[in-house]
Amino acid sequence: MSQDPKVVSIKPNLAARASAGASLLPTPLLTVRDQTTGYLQQGLGEVFDKADDALFEMADKAVSNAEQTLFFEAMRSVRLQRANLIRKTCDGVVLAAEQLASDAPTPAQTVSFELDSLSLVQPDELEQSVAVDGMIGRVVARNQTALSHLALRVNSLARRRVDERNCPFAPAPLIEHFAEALQALDINIKVRLIILKLFERCVLNGIDSLYESLNVALVNAGVMPDLRLAPVAQTRRPVAPRGTGEGRGEPSASAAARSSYGGEEQQEVLGMFSELIGKWRMTSGDMALSGLSGATAVPMQSNELLQVLASMSPEHLAGDAGSSGLRQQIQGLLQEQRASSGGGKTVARVDDDVISLVSMLFDFILEDRELPSAVKVLITRMQLPVLRVAIVDKSFFSRASHPARRLLNELSRATMGWNEHDDLRRDQLHALLEDIVEQLLAEAQPDAALFDSLNQRLADFLRTEQRRAERVEQRTRDAEEGRARIQAARSEVAREINGLLVGRTLPVTLVDLLRDTWSQVMQMVFLREGGESMAWQQSLDTAMALVVSVEPVDAAGVELRVEHNRQAEAALRSGLELLGLDAAAIVAQLQAVAQPQRAALALAEKPQLSPENAAPVAEAPMQAPVVELSVSDAEEQEPVLQSEPEPEPVVVEAVHIEQPVLAQEELEVPVETVDDLPSVGAQRWIESLGTGCWFQLQPADGKASQRCKLAAIISFSGKYIFVNRNGLKVAEFARQELARCFDEGRISLLDENQLFDRALESVIGNLRQLQAKS
Repeated sequence: MSQDPKVVSIKPNLAARASAGASLLPTPLLTVRDQTTGYLQQGLGEVFDKADDALFEMADKAVSNAEQTLFFEAMRSVRLQRANLIRKTCDGVVLAAEQLASDAPTPAQTVSFELDSLSLVQPDELEQSVAVDGMIGRVVARNQTALSHLALRVNSLARRRVDERNCPFAPAPLIEHFAEALQALDINIKVRLIILKLFERCVLNGIDSLYESLNVALVNAGVMPDLRLAPVAQTRRPVAPRGTGEGRGEPSASAAARSSYGGEEQQEVLGMFSELIGKWRMTSGDMALSGLSGATAVPMQSNELLQVLASMSPEHLAGDAGSSGLRQQIQGLLQEQRASSGGGKTVARVDDDVISLVSMLFDFILEDRELPSAVKVLITRMQLPVLRVAIVDKSFFSRASHPARRLLNELSRATMGWNEHDDLRRDQLHALLEDIVEQLLAEAQPDAALFDSLNQRLADFLRTEQRRAERVEQRTRDAEEGRARIQAARSEVAREINGLLVGRTLPVTLVDLLRDTWSQVMQMVFLREGGESMAWQQSLDTAMALVVSVEPVDAAGVELRVEHNRQAEAALRSGLELLGLDAAAIVAQLQAVAQPQRAALALAEKPQLSPENAAPVAEAPMQAPVVELSVSDAEEQEPVLQSEPEPEPVVVEAVHIEQPVLAQEELEVPVETVDDLPSVGAQRWIESLGTGCWFQLQPADGKASQRCKLAAIISFSGKYIFVNRNGLKVAEFARQELARCFDEGRISLLDENQLFDRALESVIGNLRQLQAKS
């Protein structure tokens, strides 16, 4: 829409006023706005960091020069526009928040669907809208209570009324601001979907804590602090009347515009699906159920179709759902009924399209190789209840937060950690899911309220199980972190001690002290203070000072050596006290060091010793393990004139150290050949991993594959710790080991996206491809 040059938009004025600190918003809403934009800035920075890596990897794997150029151009465009995209997204939030202080009514935005233009002129709009709807639905499903409370609190402060969907801080407006900012980029739909998926991973997956903090901030500001934690009852939206199977619009166009899932838009969505399914029938030669009884047949109403489906047993689908499918089973049932009763009724076209679409969705779900067999059995039995509620409530397809869709998604997420070899007979989750399916099958006409109550029951159970698993998982992380810290400390101490001693000839007592006792002091200091601390450096200096204290010294340096020994003794005593030794043990350790120190000083106190005679004494420790460092032997060459008794020689046992005295553990196995180096793809894959992701792992010993979650990446050792759904450790890998597993195809990342949304995206994509070919 072109803008009259004489008309000045209020949006720049609002943005300038907000940035200048002249906002009209109340202080609590300013806090909420600033927290939201701060969270977005941090999350979007991570989005574009990962987008750069993802696009580079896809360019590296491109099969043609044109495709590679596409990704490189997209990567360049994202880099150049990164700051503008972040700014525009945050400005959109600021502008939407500022309008809360305005008395002007919100302009109604009517949604118009042009099927021809959607499929020909803008073929990528549907893919993006389906992906965005799925993202919104996942966030709303997790944060219904928090979003309801946030909307109520915002309403109490704002002049303009909002709800959970159009609140400026709700997921739908945030995604809309980001998608609108992306419009400035001239990028392919594939790249756009990658960036949107990264937005969900980096921003929306962690947004639960933001909504919690926003509510806490408003409560602390005194805004509705007594609001209960129970979910707030939402205003019911008008749905299509049961009977004909075709929805009717709301009484007024303005009401339809206000509701994001109103009857008018619902019919437009069903119209799109109907056109796509019609093209599919023309291409595949499939006969519509509505045409099996001839042109004169009267379409049955939805309640009549539900009665027909009530006579269908779920056992019909138990064994061959993947081969014949739900629609074929219903087709056979209708033909049998017509043959037995001779009736002339047929299925209404809209219900026929619903049956076809639901059948396609379940065909995709049941062909998913990532779903365990036990989950497929449960989902197979849910086909009839889901079909019944889809016939009654046509918003099932257009509403991402529909209770039936949420239940399917929650079931898939809850069973992410199930393995094919698990014994589920005593599993509480499996028993609960079996009971939920039985309740759905027992209801001839299940409605959204039933699915909602069952979904709430499942969510309550999963919260309890998740808290229990998180406690076990935290203990596992703490234990692994502690073990890695100790291993790193031992390795660092061994490296320093070995570097200090190897190649030297030292008294045995000093070697024993440094290896057995002082190494423990150094390890304790490393664990408490860290390898960059002053205490750690002092422990290294003390070890070096002890070595220097037993080395030969000339007569001129005796006084300095005595002072040096005194300081070394004080540092040694302090370290031994830190270790917790008793007084007797400390005295014994000090005496073990004092003896070789006195021997070194005794040699320096006889200046008349000639170099020819001194040389054998200095080199003696290198020749024999036991050395007698005596000053009386040097006096035998001159007459003894003194009458005092000659002191006994000081004997010191010394050893030449050629091998390390402490074992040093390698934190990472060194690479021996070029073939052992991980591939570039493996390295980039590992860099993209984050804790909480689920994987399918095939052990190298040939055991059954298992599903595990990445619980922690230990900073000290670089180990990747994997746990099962109960939080117990099942595997750990160093970085190179994990890269090797990836290159060998023994580990793969499981798709954690919502099951129903993935199925819907795939089915729509396949139908559009058939439409394009026709």
